[in-house]
Order: sequence, then structure tokens, then C-alpha cells
Amino acid sequence: MFFTVVFFKYPAIINTVLMSRFIKINGYFLCVFFAAALLLASCKGKDPEQKVVATVNDSPISLVELQKDVASYSKAQPASRITSQSMEEHLRTMIEKKIMIQEAMKKGLAEDERFVETIKKFWEQTLIRELINTKNREWAERIYVTEDEIQKQYQRMQCTVTARVAKAKTKELAEGIRQKMLRGEHIEGEETVDSCFYEDVKSSALQNAFDMNSGEAKSFDSDGEYLVIYVIKNEKTALRPLKDLHDHIKESLLEQKKQKAMTDWMEELKKSSTININTKLLKAVSNGK
Repeated sequence: MFFTVVFFKYPAIINTVLMSRFIKINGYFLCVFFAAALLLASCKGKDPEQKVVATVNDSPISLVELQKDVASYSKAQPASRITSQSMEEHLRTMIEKKIMIQEAMKKGLAEDERFVETIKKFWEQTLIRELINTKNREWAERIYVTEDEIQKQYQRMQCTVTARVAKAKTKELAEGIRQKMLRGEHIEGEETVDSCFYEDVKSSALQNAFDMNSGEAKSFDSDGEYLVIYVIKNEKTALRPLKDLHDHIKESLLEQKKQKAMTDWMEELKKSSTININTKLLKAVSNGK
């Protein structure tokens, strides 16, 4: 949050530099963000009710700013105690920070390319984080886990699976591979998954193996391709009672659903976007040219 504090707290210092500086990010001028921050900060400074607890070279530190700083620290450090001495220490830190920022501005560091790039990354990361948080709040209102889902997940966790797996580009090729596997024929490029537990499998397509019987073969969609699975052996193993694992399973399933919602949402965004890739340039860079 350092840069946000800087932009909102020190309009007098950064006004000249940042108001004249345009940072273009994906077609948008970042200076709009800066200008809005400065405007809000300027309006706040004109509030006649605003109490100033200190000034540094005519740049004010308001009582509200100090209180927010102390409250933020207290929240991060619950064991800390707020006393007159600690308030003075917080104010001293804010004064020192303001002095250093003023000195950095005098040396023109705000115009340094590395500084501008840092601001760009900070802005992008903050924007993306806020978007993801917004979507997570939306999904939290409609994503849930049923008791039936928990029971099925518990049953999968009791299994260890040994299987043959192979990839195919099309559904037709996948069906051909499936038939060959049932006949016991070897498939070029196939792999064997040996005695694995459900928790060890990250591929959602391969997780289907735990719902299959020994000797069964099926194909599943997998990242634009098809994954063919032939289950050699599906065995039951000892597991703690469901009541001991219930909450853990529920939380795990909830996270899986959130992750799937995120992946599906991103795929929809990609489909609705116009994306052009300079493959020639990309290939040249990849080859070190």
C-alpha cells in the first residue's frame, strides 16, 4: 500500500511531476488514476475541519492520517499497545517518511524509469487483485458443497488406482485408443499411473479414474484434447472415519469449485476477446534472435 499512501498524502510534492506524466498501460492512460488521486487529496486538504498534527516543509500530516496509521498497525499487530509514546513514535516515522519522499522528489527519482515501471506493476497487480476479489465475492454467494458430494469424495479417497493413460487429439482417435486398450494392445506414448491416491492427482480428467471399475476404459475432455483411461486396478484402502474428515473434504471441494469457476470465467473472457499473437516474432525471440 506504500504507493497509494504516497499519492494521496503528498499532492503538493508530486503534483508537478505526475500530472504531466503519461504512463500508457494496455491502451489506458495511468495518469487518470493519478489525477483522480490528487484531486481527492486536494479536496481533502481544503476541509476546514481537518486538524493538522504536524507539518514537514509546509506539507501537512493530518490527525486522521495519524489515526489511520496507528489503527492499521494495531490491526496487524494485535498484541501492541497504543500509548502516548507509541503515538509519538508513529508520528516520528511518518515525518521521516515524508522527509525521505520530499528528498526523493528533489532528486527527480519519481521520473526514473524504474520507478515508473514499479508504479505500473503495482497498479496492474492491484487492479487484478480487486477484480478477483470481486468475482470471489460473487461466487461465494452461489457456490456450495452438498453432503452427497462430500460422501462421493470420501469414497474416492478410499481408493488407490493403477491405470494406463494416453492422450488423443480428437474424439474419434480417443475411441480407437479405448478399444485397443480393452483388447490389451500397447498404445504409443501411453503412461502407467501406479497405485496413486485421489489427493495426489491434479488432473481433473484423470480423477475420473477413481469412479471407474477395474477393467473399464473411458475417454474424457482434457484441456482441448482427450485423455483415455484404462483402469487396471481400483482397490479400497483404510481411511479415517468420514466424521473426522468431513470439514476438510468440504473445504477442499469448495476450493476446487472456486478454481473451476475462475478457470471457466477466464476461458469465457478469452473467447469474447480479440487476441492477436505475432508468432513469427515470438518464435524468433524463443530461438534467441
